[in-house]
Amino acid sequence: MPPQDSGAWLLERMRQRIGLKTLAASRLLDFGCGVRFTQAILNHRIPIRSYTGIDCFAEMIDFLRSTVRDPRFSYVLLDAHHPLYNPKGRPLSNETELPLPLHAFDVISLFSVITHQNPDDAAFIFSLLRRHTATQGRLLFTCFLDAGIAEFEDRSPDKNGGMCFYNPDFLTRLVEGCGWRIVQRAPGEGPLIGDSFVCALA
Repeated sequence: MPPQDSGAWLLERMRQRIGLKTLAASRLLDFGCGVRFTQAILNHRIPIRSYTGIDCFAEMIDFLRSTVRDPRFSYVLLDAHHPLYNPKGRPLSNETELPLPLHAFDVISLFSVITHQNPDDAAFIFSLLRRHTATQGRLLFTCFLDAGIAEFEDRSPDKNGGMCFYNPDFLTRLVEGCGWRIVQRAPGEGPLIGDSFVCALA
């Protein structure tokens, strides 16, 4: 499936799970953005108020900034360390900040992000994004779950964040400890979306 089509499919699933009739009035913050949501929104003419993409891949962010002319779109480079995707980046911490307004986004998405994070970095990300979520906003993230493990396992061959699994109860406690309330959990759907949670501010 082309990226613009998989992106459109994911945006529609997110809209349904969050419970919105449309994204037309939504300010979307997409953490770990890639290019597919930009392609989907533009090529499929999906109505949206604004889209802000965040990623650690500098060349891609530079490309998007230089080629996307639609004023609804903006992009942020977060030079965050990841052993697989950005080994020279800066470690995430409680001091990590985004150059974005506080409490300004109605929808926060993390597709295939927590699937690549250890618990400490996942907690930093959840706490960081909470600051930028509107009062009635919603956060949706996907993950790999395994109730048979105690807490967390990195199952990638090199233990570098390539495939991270969580015990669902442990992950729930982690998310709630970062100031979120889980309002919905859904099983994965095929190759495009893993298990997912929808969260609101606690």
